[in-house]
Amino acid sequence: MTQANAAGFSGAAGSPAADAFYLPADNFRQARLWLPWPASNSVLQAAMTTVVRAAAAFEPVSLLAAPGSEAAARAACGSDVDEIVPLAHASLRLRDTGPTFLVDGKGGSAAVDWRFNGWGARGDTSDVDLAHALLGVAEVRRFRAPLTLEGSSFVADGRGTVLALSSAVFDTARNPGLSQMEAFSIFQGWLGAARVIWLPERHPGDRLNTDVRALAAFAAPGVCVITAPGDHPVFTRTADHLARTRDGLGMMLELVRLPAPPRGPRALPYPLSYTSFLPVNGGLLVPAFDAPSDARAADMLAEVFPDRAIKLVPATLLAESDLPLTSLAVPHPARLLERDRATVLPRSAWSQPATDAEGVLQHYADMADNER
Repeated sequence: MTQANAAGFSGAAGSPAADAFYLPADNFRQARLWLPWPASNSVLQAAMTTVVRAAAAFEPVSLLAAPGSEAAARAACGSDVDEIVPLAHASLRLRDTGPTFLVDGKGGSAAVDWRFNGWGARGDTSDVDLAHALLGVAEVRRFRAPLTLEGSSFVADGRGTVLALSSAVFDTARNPGLSQMEAFSIFQGWLGAARVIWLPERHPGDRLNTDVRALAAFAAPGVCVITAPGDHPVFTRTADHLARTRDGLGMMLELVRLPAPPRGPRALPYPLSYTSFLPVNGGLLVPAFDAPSDARAADMLAEVFPDRAIKLVPATLLAESDLPLTSLAVPHPARLLERDRATVLPRSAWSQPATDAEGVLQHYADMADNER
């Protein structure tokens, strides 16, 4: 298997995929949802209480609260919270600072602990050890990743295709010297990716350069939800890019174009996006911005997710604090037995010898804008 190079990036040896773990889709059945509690900001506490109660209507919620703030969190959220875990955290972007949970389709569970350096020195670095601490509470097997990254910068369809924000992955402030070959090998080994679709540009309001779901999210294998082109050139280029792209099974992507939310008084100062929806068991939490487009986005997502209850969640206050809805939550997938897993996935989604890495790269990864 690939060994670490001079920059410290390594391939699949000792990786989760070597033990058949992979990143499931966001809409995979969840055992619980991990959410953070703001220690002192009363405005954000009110906003988070709404999110917690909306999520808890569908599945158990575990709330991380700084030691000493547990009673306030319980008073605000009441019995809606399944458990309150006393664990200090500097940021509410738990998906960025926390672990990425994996499953193996055989009832097993594990998690990736990514290196964290404050979003490439764009933010606080206090949560560098948060993922490790949370996994100690969750008692889940930990894999330490050879990459500096946040959990918001990628999303999987559960069948071997991973959508990733290349401006985050190849950010020189995060991973200087990282090549596309090395990045694909790591995504393959740590997330079980058979194909990586790279989105080259971040959302225009994404200050931390990390949130791929602000631009696009999977609704199902082969079905990608995006913001309709026209409101901003980045949305148009993202749509054009994905319209020319195949998934890990070789199928062209089907695109569902949601309306663009309002820009706000300062023209996209933060990432407003309906694609930052949060799947929960039997439901879908959709960010709402007190705009006419909220209802249209909810209706369209109801068509895409006919078996889920659509719940609009007020998200303007969160967005103004640079907190997209999906960035708050770490989904903890259930340990399910997937009898068809081995017959559906390409072999490279499990593991791949280093000697065949060039071939995998050619067939399964987007490495140039015009080669699909």
